[in-house]
Amino acid sequence: MDPQAPTTNEVVDKLWADKRELKKKKRRMRPIIKEELIITSLMDAFTIILCFLLKTFGSDPIQIKESDEMRLPLSVSEMPLKPAATVAITANSVLVDDVKVLDLRHGAVDESYKRDGQDGLYITPLYDALHEAVQKQKAIAARNPAVPFQGLLMVLGHRETNYRLITEVLYTAGQAEFDKFKFVVVSTKAQ
Repeated sequence: MDPQAPTTNEVVDKLWADKRELKKKKRRMRPIIKEELIITSLMDAFTIILCFLLKTFGSDPIQIKESDEMRLPLSVSEMPLKPAATVAITANSVLVDDVKVLDLRHGAVDESYKRDGQDGLYITPLYDALHEAVQKQKAIAARNPAVPFQGLLMVLGHRETNYRLITEVLYTAGQAEFDKFKFVVVSTKAQ
């Protein structure tokens, strides 16, 4: 055996070193490609976000639709509406958050819907719907301290609604833990 002859480990190490040098040379010889930022996709994303924000913040969160059964009184009030539970008293029915709760006969609540008969103020189906709305608002307030339960109820009443019916609705709402009422009117300045 020749003492000058390389061992197998040395041969393998030399082969690996030669391979690394060859890769380095290839990398150095490669042409440099100037990379550019493709702005088209960024502009698309920016446009989509901008449209979303305009649509979200540009519209009023509370929309009230008038119909033949629901003509709101006129006023010169300029107070903005705040999000809250709503009771709408139309010519033919009472709605809570746009869900019909009971029908009216000749602008009055049928005595079968009242707890204390014809002279009573407590309307049972209305209380049930309002109590459910209170529970929903309290659950939201428990999970989100930024939205506390305020006991605020917006009342939308048809122009020709009689005082007795409004009193019954407000009494029932009070029993369901609503203690602040805002009556919705149509601003004459908008017309």
